[in-house]
Amino acid sequence: MIGILGGSFDPPHDGHKFISQYALMRLNLQEVWWIVTFKNPLKTKSNSYAKRLKKVKKFLKHRRIKILEIRADKNIYAIDTILYIKNKFKNKKFIWLMGTDNLENLHEWKEWKKIFYNIPIAIFGRPSYSLNITKSKALFFFRKARIKNILFEKSHSILPPSWSFISGLKNHLSSSCIRKSK
Repeated sequence: MIGILGGSFDPPHDGHKFISQYALMRLNLQEVWWIVTFKNPLKTKSNSYAKRLKKVKKFLKHRRIKILEIRADKNIYAIDTILYIKNKFKNKKFIWLMGTDNLENLHEWKEWKKIFYNIPIAIFGRPSYSLNITKSKALFFFRKARIKNILFEKSHSILPPSWSFISGLKNHLSSSCIRKSK
């Protein structure tokens, strides 16, 4: 199974790497693929795609964490990415990786319900964001699709819609905080 971590990576940091490495270990993944988004529609400012992709390539030096480039001159939303990789790599199984910091506005993502119906989701606890799990409109809607960690971690045959909250070790870094400190 391959973990998919999408984002603007503006900038890439050890928190992204930490979630990826933690997912490799906890979910027994073959690899994690980072997909740098062209533009995040929920963010008003970010560096250019080319600049962010270059930083990610320079930053990432882990043999089991790879970059999947999806060339486009427009934004490709999470659902578009998921459908693209499922179609292009039909013999592989995928799981969507995300931090709890994305839960607050997950219901604002393009076709967010379709995301749940197309890929299992592992949600990683992040300090100060983990309470978002109880406030998430998306998780409330899919509350019956929650899978216990132990089942999620041991089975690569879990079908969507399914999600699990992965707690444990946490990393405090965030791209937003790094940008604000500069």
